[in-house]
Amino acid sequence: MTTKAQFLGRVRASLNQALVPDASPEHPGSFQGYVQPFDTPGEQLVDRFKQELEALSGRVYVLASPDEASQTILHIMRQRNATNIISWQAEALGLPGLRETLQAAGITISSEHLPAQGEARRSKLADIDDVKVGLTGALGGLADTGAVALVSGPGRSRLASLLPPVHIALLPRTSLYPSLPAFLAAHPETTAQGSNLVFIAGPSRTADIELTLTMGVHGPAEIHVIIVP
Repeated sequence: MTTKAQFLGRVRASLNQALVPDASPEHPGSFQGYVQPFDTPGEQLVDRFKQELEALSGRVYVLASPDEASQTILHIMRQRNATNIISWQAEALGLPGLRETLQAAGITISSEHLPAQGEARRSKLADIDDVKVGLTGALGGLADTGAVALVSGPGRSRLASLLPPVHIALLPRTSLYPSLPAFLAAHPETTAQGSNLVFIAGPSRTADIELTLTMGVHGPAEIHVIIVP
């Protein structure tokens, strides 16, 4: 049995070994001007967003057409041998024809509706427990942190971004903002639009008291953001 002294000794040893890595000279946080102005050109926002999210172990795909986006989603699913998906409703995804493309490829789209309680809720959770991929849209993306903003509500279930181990988010290029203040200025009523507003920057990370970092415990272990025209 581990004694209190042994436990605290392991914590002290971990703290002594913990190192904060030096910032890369190429990283925007390494120089003045970290926060970009509101009128930052779109291409710079795309590049900055991609740099930030990929620094946090996310993946970003900058695509030129809806068809490319559909094929990228299918490629991600095939790499993981996934045949079913939890998805927001079509109008919330903003990519016409996507659901039809997925269904034509043999992908089963699981209902996002979750009963409030009782046996119906338990049965539904059991049915979707093995779904590997969740698909959502995004209200916006923050270039300075690589975060995507999701607002839940009818047709935009939280399940899709929380339950499956892989989260794919569709982000319109025109919905990229330099920073959180710029996003809130463009969407002043955001907090009243749904039951939940979250900013997701990278896969779920959990660290215990001994500084052991684990990914994917309290949310997806992978996040893929597809920037669409």
